[in-house]
Amino acid sequence: MTSMRIFYFSGTGNSLFIAQELHKSFPEATVVPIIQVTDYSIKADVVGFVFPVHAFTMPAPVKYFLEKINLEQPSYLFAIATRGGSPCHVFRDMDRLLQKKERALNAHWFIDMPNNFCHIADTPDQALIERLCAEARVKLEPIAAAIGNREEVHATNSEKSFWRKKLLFPALSVVLRKTDYLHTDKKFYADDRCIGCGLCTKVCLSGKIEQQEGRPVWKEETECYFCFACINYCPRQAIQIRKTKSMTKGRYRHPLYTAHDIARQKGGTERRRSGCAESGEV
Repeated sequence: MTSMRIFYFSGTGNSLFIAQELHKSFPEATVVPIIQVTDYSIKADVVGFVFPVHAFTMPAPVKYFLEKINLEQPSYLFAIATRGGSPCHVFRDMDRLLQKKERALNAHWFIDMPNNFCHIADTPDQALIERLCAEARVKLEPIAAAIGNREEVHATNSEKSFWRKKLLFPALSVVLRKTDYLHTDKKFYADDRCIGCGLCTKVCLSGKIEQQEGRPVWKEETECYFCFACINYCPRQAIQIRKTKSMTKGRYRHPLYTAHDIARQKGGTERRRSGCAESGEV
């Protein structure tokens, strides 16, 4: 029997949703959080990567993971990137890393999901969330069929503007990555609404946040993964980002997943959930 592993990284639940929905089509597959992997010898015939687009490319932990893994055994590699809609060259960037291992993605797709950059973008409303979740399930049907048949499928950007696709977005990607999202990692803070619950520390996937005297502190020496779990899962909306509209914007996390579900990526047993209208209490 063909073995399959689906590796995922998810800050506010979108990519976790896609990974678990895909798992329904391949119940024999193993769903594995990327940041939990310690053995990089991948013993599976089919390997998939599910993650959000960050700075128009892959998140830092996905990049580190691809640099370390041994892909001698897998015969078929696929990737699914969730995004807010902007064009990007994330799969090209992945192939450049995989080329060093004499491999390339056999198939890749984009799936649009609600944007969790709520300190900048408009907060998605319930109608939009439900629509995008429903559309994602529909898109996953042919994707699962293609994976099952080991088809070669390479999604392309819908952006038609040469200037935006070839110049603007690639340049923005470089700037955002080189400057850590314009030094956003140094702009997080908790305002007076903070109750010291420590939830931000629990969901911080890079371990950047620690509690000091009942308040969250973002450690300067620790890398931020920019998953924005801390700001979006704070039960009091107390976490802010300086020089943004975070004080007046809402928050977004996938309605299926609690802070506990996100924190489980750091260790513990994965659990499966289904549906899209369920409330995600913290």
